[in-house]
Amino acid sequence: MFWFSHFLLHFCFLGSLYSVTQAWHVNVPRNIKGLLGSCLVIPCNFDYYRYPPKRANRVVWYQYVSRGYPLVYDNWYPNDVIPMYKGRTYVYTSSYQKTCTLRIKDVNWNDHRQKLYPWVDPENVGRTTYAFYDTHVTIEVVEKPKAPEITITGERKVGNSVTMQCSADHTCSTDPPTFSFNIALQDKRLTHSKLSDGTSKTILTATLVLERDYQVVECTVRHPGGRTAKRSETINAKCSILPLVINPMSSEYLEGLPSQVSCEASYICANNLPTIRWNYANMPATSNTNKYSGGTMWKTVSTLTFTSSAKDHGNVLTCFAQFAGGQTQEKSITIQVKRNMLNLDWSFTTSRSITGMKGSCVIIPCKFSYSKLKPGGLQVMWYLYQSNGRAEVYNHKQTNILSRYNGKTSLTGSVTENNCSLKIDMLEMSHNRDQLYPWIDINPITSYHSQGHSFLDKSTQIMVSDHAQEPQITITEIPRVGDESRIVCKVQHTCSSAPPTLSLNGIPGTDRIIDSPVSDGIWERTIERTWNAKEDHKKVECTVRYPGGQSAKSELLLHVKCPYEKIKMVKPPGEVTEGVAKSVICSVTYKCKSNTPIIEWNFSDMQNLVKQQQISSNSYTTVSNLTFIGSLGDNGKPLICTAQFGTEETSDSSVLQIKKYEEPVGEELNEKDTFRVLAADVPSRFSALTRSCVVIPCSFQDDEDQPMTRGIWYKKTGGMVYHNARSIVLDHFKDRTRILGNLNEGDCSLEVDDIKPFDNGPFCFYGEKGEKKYRFNNSCVFIVMKASPDKPVMSSVPAEVNAGSAVTVSCSVSYSCSSHPPAFSWSVPFINNEVSDTLLSRGVWKRTSTITFVVAGGDGLKNLSCIATFWREKKQASTVTLIVQGTLKHQMEKSVPVVIPVSLLVLVLLAVVLGIFFYRKRKHTDDPQKPPPRPEKRRSLWDRLSRRYPSGDREKPPRPEKRRSIWSQFSRTEEDRVGWQNARKSFWNRFSRRQNNSADLSVSYLNKTEVAICDKHVTKQRYPSPKNNQRRPAPATPEDSNVYGNI
Repeated sequence: MFWFSHFLLHFCFLGSLYSVTQAWHVNVPRNIKGLLGSCLVIPCNFDYYRYPPKRANRVVWYQYVSRGYPLVYDNWYPNDVIPMYKGRTYVYTSSYQKTCTLRIKDVNWNDHRQKLYPWVDPENVGRTTYAFYDTHVTIEVVEKPKAPEITITGERKVGNSVTMQCSADHTCSTDPPTFSFNIALQDKRLTHSKLSDGTSKTILTATLVLERDYQVVECTVRHPGGRTAKRSETINAKCSILPLVINPMSSEYLEGLPSQVSCEASYICANNLPTIRWNYANMPATSNTNKYSGGTMWKTVSTLTFTSSAKDHGNVLTCFAQFAGGQTQEKSITIQVKRNMLNLDWSFTTSRSITGMKGSCVIIPCKFSYSKLKPGGLQVMWYLYQSNGRAEVYNHKQTNILSRYNGKTSLTGSVTENNCSLKIDMLEMSHNRDQLYPWIDINPITSYHSQGHSFLDKSTQIMVSDHAQEPQITITEIPRVGDESRIVCKVQHTCSSAPPTLSLNGIPGTDRIIDSPVSDGIWERTIERTWNAKEDHKKVECTVRYPGGQSAKSELLLHVKCPYEKIKMVKPPGEVTEGVAKSVICSVTYKCKSNTPIIEWNFSDMQNLVKQQQISSNSYTTVSNLTFIGSLGDNGKPLICTAQFGTEETSDSSVLQIKKYEEPVGEELNEKDTFRVLAADVPSRFSALTRSCVVIPCSFQDDEDQPMTRGIWYKKTGGMVYHNARSIVLDHFKDRTRILGNLNEGDCSLEVDDIKPFDNGPFCFYGEKGEKKYRFNNSCVFIVMKASPDKPVMSSVPAEVNAGSAVTVSCSVSYSCSSHPPAFSWSVPFINNEVSDTLLSRGVWKRTSTITFVVAGGDGLKNLSCIATFWREKKQASTVTLIVQGTLKHQMEKSVPVVIPVSLLVLVLLAVVLGIFFYRKRKHTDDPQKPPPRPEKRRSLWDRLSRRYPSGDREKPPRPEKRRSIWSQFSRTEEDRVGWQNARKSFWNRFSRRQNNSADLSVSYLNKTEVAICDKHVTKQRYPSPKNNQRRPAPATPEDSNVYGNI
């Protein structure tokens, strides 16, 4: 039991110790940051449940070290405080609130990482009661304060007030930071709060009035010790601009009298100052800008001094505002001018001109007003403006009226209602350009002095037209066949009592006539027709006829739209067996026969029968019946039929389900037939191209000596496909089948020409020897149809080829009709073409066309196409793209074999012509009566061509002939003269410097009476003469024995 008593004692000791420690607790933050140079307030509070202190307001702070108790603060023993904290610490205590908060002023770097802890009433509360040093705080000194936070709430619009808050976190709650702003704020208030980590937050809340559209708000926080932190926020506020206002809004002005008109622009932002201008720029205007008192609204007012004239009546007075921000506004009013009758107390307003039709009527609208009290008994009169005198057009007595207006004028309004409108009936061309004006006064017009007041600019000019204006036709919406549509035709006129008549032609329907005023003196008549649109309604014609007999027409093309329904695949393909044709039907209903659609399918090379049918008076149906032949590769693809209506289309589709053909398990024999069974080799399935032909391979073995006399192919479902007795062959197969093989050799291959989509079979073969019939095992075949032939396969070719180079390429395609193989055609001319056939499998062949062609010139991309044309003209093509280069080099190489021979031929011909030319020239110059040539020194080529004689040591020898030009020296004609003469030399010898030949020279002097001859022989090679192959020796000169050339 000793161990148990020992354990119990130990447990009681620990429980007592735990109860003592739990009787006290002190709360301080584990870590706290202090700003360098500022103060630091470390929040602290304590509580206890047992062992209360005697002096709860006595708190001592210590530095946490491994040994000893260095004082940080002790109000009893301030001199014992360690130097680094002496005079810098203070503790806020409260016995009621049980606080032990420490304040450290002027935080410095020595405080960094210092650990401090409080002790309450250390003289009475021992460490056995509570281990105060276990609850310590670590100080972290920071150099820079945290930047404040700015929050702005409210609508950011110039003139509005927003609430702005600037908050700063700090650790000196006893001396919080101060706030400052770069702009003026209103209603400032500070709030302080403690944070969970022991720090404090101070918030400044204020009201800011947005006076500009762009403002930068900067909040600066200054902490104790002088360290500051800033934060700025940009405020982009909206600037409001109110609509322009024109004052006064009254648009009636007295003619000739100036009036003040102002245009007011109100806006929020001062930098949005507008520039205001008027469309009457020639009139004076002033502008000023002011700010509304007690607000943020600005106002710019432009005041125009407007003086109206008669021509301003009906015009528009407009002010334009161009704001600095780029916005523009304008405001307009219509000017109504009250014509000033000089010193009269009344004025009137009427139209400047009005147009009426000949034979119809016209009403001149007129309003008058008095500036003073309107007198009673007023009478309205109308006059014709004339340069001299006055002609009355209307008076209430109807006397002394101008003849062309007599009986045609009347008033349409009441004078009591200030209406002076005049109606003129039966307008004539004589009324054209007449200018009329009213007189509304109790005194006659003759009682007023009219000098300087001609009424011309206040009169109304009558324009009479004999040509009717074309009516305007509009249609509410595009008409659709079978739907109700509405068309409107309008015309304006000036005679409400006898308006023109309107009629519509081209479409039947019901009409509604509407008359309505448009403006003073102008009315509008409208005819509105409702009708059911039809296909043949192409256009509508509106005709207007006036009482005077004038008429005009307008025409409108209706462009009636033909609606149609969505196309439907009324008979979808469903599940289809590969190679077996199936009928698929699509149908579409539409309104117009002229809008017959074109129905297309997304599969080509298949038989498609189209039929149109009328189902009602204006409804039609087009049906497309496609004989679809699918392959296993089409499984899962959509079959789409599309009806094309001009530029519009509608389509329907069905997903294809293609299953593989499964051959039957075995062939059944007819018990009634007496067949002998032999072995045959016929493929159970075979592919064929529709509309082409197919050769079904068939062979059999027969050990008997007697040959087969007849081979028969029949359809397994009944009926003969081939028999040498044509009459018993099914009509569907007549003249389309034949046996190609030799039955005596066991070849029973069958050719079926012009294959139809439904010629699938199965087809079976049997034979006959006389009266005996022979049945064969494996003798039935099922034909799997293909709508499109296989695509040809081309051999690889280089991606880049040089122009002029030879390229060899092959193109091959498979086929199953050996009796009519496909033919190839190429998109390029070729040098040679080798065609070969290869047996791929039983009955299936491959034909290959191998060509060699020369690449034509023309750099860039070129297409090379191979087209395989099958029996009965079904085609399939394959194309590759080549990059051709080196065209210029090829053209040069190609031209060399031609250019060189031609150039040589031209040179030879030129040489022959020159030879003939010089030969004839020498022949004509060999005249023995001419003197021998004069010897001279050897001269250069230039000297020989020059007219100047070269200078030398010797004197010029006398020359009997005249100086001749270069041309004359080569001319065929020579003048008859006595002088030096030499034999004709070739062109080259005349200019050659080489004189290695020897010549026998002689010089003779000839005249009529005596002859002097001097002969001297010099060794020189003799040149043959062009005439007799012997050249006459040239005579030597008496004074020199040297040899000279001739020119």
